[in-house]
Amino acid sequence: MKNFYECTFIVNPGLDDAQIDISVSQTEEQIVKNGGQLVSTEKIGRRRLAFPITKKHNGYYASIEFEAEGKVVEKLERFLTLDENVMRFLTLKLGKRELEAKRTRSAMLAESEESTDDSSDATQADATSDVLKVTEDKINDL
Repeated sequence: MKNFYECTFIVNPGLDDAQIDISVSQTEEQIVKNGGQLVSTEKIGRRRLAFPITKKHNGYYASIEFEAEGKVVEKLERFLTLDENVMRFLTLKLGKRELEAKRTRSAMLAESEESTDDSSDATQADATSDVLKVTEDKINDL
């Protein structure tokens, strides 16, 4: 039976962006090669760590969501342990409640971004018309 998993890992920030992309793609390939199905990949980016890991204060975060059997997770974690570019990783098995909460949260975020975009366009249009009015008034005063 396939379960839904989320694997978040921290890659050494000293690598070039191309090398980081290769590391993330190798992890994705490892999941697919062992029978898993990718759902989404999120490259979160460089962030400051809460505490130093191997004398590094920053890390590049990446998160992969996938469906697979438990055997795939074992092989993935073995791969991440042996990869010297990966500083830390955490794999979570998500249940139905977590999946629903995640989908609801992402839908709410998308909805709020749409409303923010609409309101910001209206605000910019109002500001532009205000500037034009002030400019016209100054020209008329001359």
